[in-house]
Amino acid sequence: MPTDHASNGACTSSGMPSAIKRRRTSSRDTLENTNAVADMHIDDVVTVPVIGKVTAIQDVPKWQETTEASFGGIVAIRFTQPIAFDTDAPLCSLATGFIVDAQRGIILTNRHVVGTGPFVGEAVMHDHEVVEVQALYRDPIHDFGFLKFDPSHIKYMKLVEIPLAPEQARVGIDVRIIGNDAGEKLSILAGSISRIDRNVPEYGHMTYNDLNTFYLQSAAALSGGSSGSPVIDIEGRAVALQAGGRSHEATNFFFPLDRVQRALKLIQDGKPVLRGSIQTRFKYVPFEVAQKLGLPEETEAMVRQVRPHGIGMLMVATLLPGGPGSLAGLEESDVLLRINGDIVTHFVSLEDILDSHIGRTIDVTVVRGGETVEVSVAVQDMCKLTPSRLVTFGGCVVHDLSYQLAYTCALPLRGVFMTTSGDCLPDMDDSQGIIIDRINEHAVSNIDEFVEVLRKIPDHEPTTIVSYTITDIHTKESTMVSLTHQWNQINMYTHNNSTGLWDRTKIKWSPRPTDIKPVNVRLPELTDPRAGKAAKLMQSIVSVFCGFPLSIEGINKPRAADYGVVVDAARGLVVVSRRTVLLSLCDIYITIANSLCIPATLRFMHPEHNFAIIQYDTKRIGDSNICAATLSTKRPQQGDPAYMVTFNRTSNTMCVNTVVSDMWDISITPQFLPHWRCTNTETVHYESKLLSDFRFGLVGDADGCVQCIWMPFMKTHKLDMTAGLPTRYILPALDALRRDEEPQLRRLCIEVEPLSLIAARAGGLSDSRLEEIQHANPDRNMLFIIQRIELLSKAHGVLQDLDIIVSINGKLMLHIDDLNVQYTHDALDLVILRNRSEMHLRVETTAYDGGVNKLVFWSGAIFQAPYMALRQQSSNAPSGVYCTDVASGSPADQYELMASYWITHINGVATPDLASFEQAVRQCPDRTYARVRIVSFDLEPAVLTVKTCYHYWPTSTLTKDASTESGWRSSNEN
Repeated sequence: MPTDHASNGACTSSGMPSAIKRRRTSSRDTLENTNAVADMHIDDVVTVPVIGKVTAIQDVPKWQETTEASFGGIVAIRFTQPIAFDTDAPLCSLATGFIVDAQRGIILTNRHVVGTGPFVGEAVMHDHEVVEVQALYRDPIHDFGFLKFDPSHIKYMKLVEIPLAPEQARVGIDVRIIGNDAGEKLSILAGSISRIDRNVPEYGHMTYNDLNTFYLQSAAALSGGSSGSPVIDIEGRAVALQAGGRSHEATNFFFPLDRVQRALKLIQDGKPVLRGSIQTRFKYVPFEVAQKLGLPEETEAMVRQVRPHGIGMLMVATLLPGGPGSLAGLEESDVLLRINGDIVTHFVSLEDILDSHIGRTIDVTVVRGGETVEVSVAVQDMCKLTPSRLVTFGGCVVHDLSYQLAYTCALPLRGVFMTTSGDCLPDMDDSQGIIIDRINEHAVSNIDEFVEVLRKIPDHEPTTIVSYTITDIHTKESTMVSLTHQWNQINMYTHNNSTGLWDRTKIKWSPRPTDIKPVNVRLPELTDPRAGKAAKLMQSIVSVFCGFPLSIEGINKPRAADYGVVVDAARGLVVVSRRTVLLSLCDIYITIANSLCIPATLRFMHPEHNFAIIQYDTKRIGDSNICAATLSTKRPQQGDPAYMVTFNRTSNTMCVNTVVSDMWDISITPQFLPHWRCTNTETVHYESKLLSDFRFGLVGDADGCVQCIWMPFMKTHKLDMTAGLPTRYILPALDALRRDEEPQLRRLCIEVEPLSLIAARAGGLSDSRLEEIQHANPDRNMLFIIQRIELLSKAHGVLQDLDIIVSINGKLMLHIDDLNVQYTHDALDLVILRNRSEMHLRVETTAYDGGVNKLVFWSGAIFQAPYMALRQQSSNAPSGVYCTDVASGSPADQYELMASYWITHINGVATPDLASFEQAVRQCPDRTYARVRIVSFDLEPAVLTVKTCYHYWPTSTLTKDASTESGWRSSNEN
């Protein structure tokens, strides 16, 4: 498909084409725009200046007079699209509009600003008064829409109404584009109209494209934020609407105002704006092209005589399969001649006829290959073809396929379109436009059928979703998912014509009860004789999938998957890497022998070592050959033989024989944003380079016991390292679970790294201590230095960064494992080196709390207490409230409340903890500004203002609750 390489989203936004750069609203702008005095008023009757009748002022250029008179009618629009819809992602942006009816408070702007889905916005007048705007009307296909505001809320300036004059748009006239260009409050750019009969610009795949209209073209260089600007002539009349432009040259596209003028008149008269459609896209082609398509010479002569100023005719470009045009017998490349006996060569005439014949048939005459063909075509209501409902679940957004996407890709106007796949369906690539074909055995052709099937799926039941993309309708893909109602509440949003809002209805999730039926499974066996006794370990390896419904604690991955090892078959206990189980708030599934997928629960996450223990219900397993692995208590030594059993890339069993080459203490560099890292852990490495090709394996000794688990260690969200985790780290927690006890740990809350003895001597290590250490540990001449101390721990303020640990409880700390004594003691006696002197300290340990236990949701942001990784990397805690994630298109996003901010006050009220924060934000009324005092991660204070919008972003909490099935309880929303 040819393209103009154009940008239809000239509004500033991260969601618009890459050539347009976003300029977000700053906190300073927000504060300045809220300083209007609320108790002043204006006269009941607003006198509307008529720009076109302004008398020339001597010695003042006409253009200056005209533009200055226009300022009071042009507004900057700050808006959000809170929920993804059609091809629009959730976003916050800036654009322009202008007042076309001052008494009724109607603003004209672009469709891609108003959007086809949920919209929240406000208009900033020329004198910086701010007023809320609601979506009044958006055209089903054309790039224009209307916003409405209350004129009585404007207290200080006279509103200016810019008249529409589509008939004044002519080639060669000079124009001015006045708007919010590149985020500036007001910018004036000059140009001239070079074309008035341009076909619609093609903005690209999976984005908005207009149809069945001419566009105007001009040479003028505009930037982001100018969408919706008026294109005015020297008399101050709007002759067109700024719509888009080419990113690589100074060319702009203007939308003509003929249909805008009609729609405005109908709205002013209180009538519906009816739009007709035959599901056919036409294209304007010059007569020379029509001749090649078979237009007879005598027909061309007749058309030229009737339409002497025309240079072409309309051609059928696209017919939607199953649409009225297709069913009536129209074909692509047909040249339109007459409708109902009248010659039609212009889009305005075409749409006039369609809009006035909804529910009736029209007689269409076309020329096809030199022959005249007449057909009768039924005209549909285009507004009914436009989706007015959407469904959300688990971050996914679906709705009926839109008319504009259907004609862009020539698809039948039916099906369920997934605009965002969300966290629960991360394997589905929504960038290509997904259409859901069926769920399990149920075909779905609209969202009503989709919801009816979805709501009856039981929790944890494997579900198959069959889909295809609008770019490849020939290839269907099958995705297996398991859903739970805890994280996948189904909500239906319906557009409310009277308020402009999308009202939410919760759909009751009614999973039918499912009896647990044991399934027989057989794990693959390793027959390679080189594996020896370690071969039986293959029957303990299972696959583990972990889904994360929320982005918290610096983790923004929707899912993780890898292998795990069954360590107690009777209790269903499985050990897995913390690279897989990143958060305690998650859904976990275990797949056994690629045959059975069952849910699991999290039993334990180690705060420092790279493992977690999960548990499955053994009642779901029938006859099987699962064999629990036996974990070794021995510390591997260099030269020990090792037998690693694993799966290769084709999922076949294999064995790699090697020997232990070395052990060293892991060191992972902290990242921004802080997330969990493995610390204070010795890892095992092997001589064979083949092990680097595998992410997981069980390394057995000659007796068939697991000496370590080869597993991934998380460095960043995209980068891992693999190493062996000694099984001795796992046994204390595993033994507690086997006793039906919850593992209880205490921590010194420090992170240490090895330190050479020469560095320790430079730090004050005495010669006697040096000799003592060398005799006690002849193979590793090192001590350990404290790199980080967690905030809010009992060791903080007692120990200091760069303290060198000499001994713990009277024993020299010569090995990282010597620190493990922390887990079982309330206090430790430490000898440290500080400032070249030995010090004896008694340091209390801190009980491990298991991680996050409460979250607060407010204005689209998630707040939590400082978590372990954050406490490790922060030198100060300004508050007990930390912003851990911000949703796109939310008030928090719009007003720049970012993840990594500490929250200290709400409206002047201190918020030292989550409880006080929740109480403070629940006192904030809807659609009002809240003053939020923040401290950045780098400890820079600031004050932001955030305007609440509880309709789309209510306040709620999520609290850990062991009595619930999922382990979490949601609060009521405000």
